[in-house]
Amino acid sequence: MEKSVLEGFSLPKDKGKVQEFYSEILNIITSALDEIQSEQNFTTLNEESTRIFPIGDYTNDTFIDENGELEVVIASSNPQLTLANKTFVKNIAEARSKKAQNTISNDGTFDKFIIAFASSLAGYFDEKTAILLVNEGIKVFCYKEYSFKLLIRFATYSENDENAILTFWNPLLRQDTPVDLFLYNENMDKKEEETHGNYKKLVRIYKNLRKTLLINKWASGSEINKYFIELIIFNIPSNLLMDNDIDMVFTKSFNYLTNCNLLNFKSFDGKPLQTFTLAKISVQKVREFISLLSKVVV
Repeated sequence: MEKSVLEGFSLPKDKGKVQEFYSEILNIITSALDEIQSEQNFTTLNEESTRIFPIGDYTNDTFIDENGELEVVIASSNPQLTLANKTFVKNIAEARSKKAQNTISNDGTFDKFIIAFASSLAGYFDEKTAILLVNEGIKVFCYKEYSFKLLIRFATYSENDENAILTFWNPLLRQDTPVDLFLYNENMDKKEEETHGNYKKLVRIYKNLRKTLLINKWASGSEINKYFIELIIFNIPSNLLMDNDIDMVFTKSFNYLTNCNLLNFKSFDGKPLQTFTLAKISVQKVREFISLLSKVVV
């Protein structure tokens, strides 16, 4: 690829638009939560135990679209909600039929709350805005209204856990999965420091290449997401990413990915690759992605 193109791909984007969008969304989410608490008595997500914050590439400066998709987490430390979720998941798993699953009470769980919350959200967006339940949470297709899309995730955590592990809820599978989100951010920052600022430049380059694959319909955004890209680049040895010439850094990174043993790749915490569930990643998917890149890296 031309050096000027790679250099352009590597540059950070202005955060002004997304900051304005987040401010508006925070007001909407807070209002919808207040509405549910007053009308439907969902007291487990009260002000004292609930935190709302953005995550993803808009918070770590590796985003490439000034008008993309913002991810926001609604996280609760209420132990009653955590226990209700765990009990519900256990009962669902043990049910022998779909009919039996439908008889299980979901009172006090995310399973019940999210349906009500999605309904409440609808009142704060234009009627043409679609609001859908997805595996990750609630997706709000409000691009025409705000020039952004929105993904709202739901999680629980324990205030007694010094690692602050977030357990994310999957509304469709009715399951929960722990993710060490804070270690993910911390280790990304360490990688950025080790590579003298080249890690995030390279992530932005590969996210632009991913976008090219999506535009040409050579890949699916749900199969190769942004966390996927961050994790792949994280696994490239730091000593290969220290050159002052970003063009040379990219060349070294691509040569490494096409020749390395992908079975050695790990998650941000050193555990097996697939344990970082936000990335929806596997060795086979990484192989397929690298193969697809050859279509655009010439």
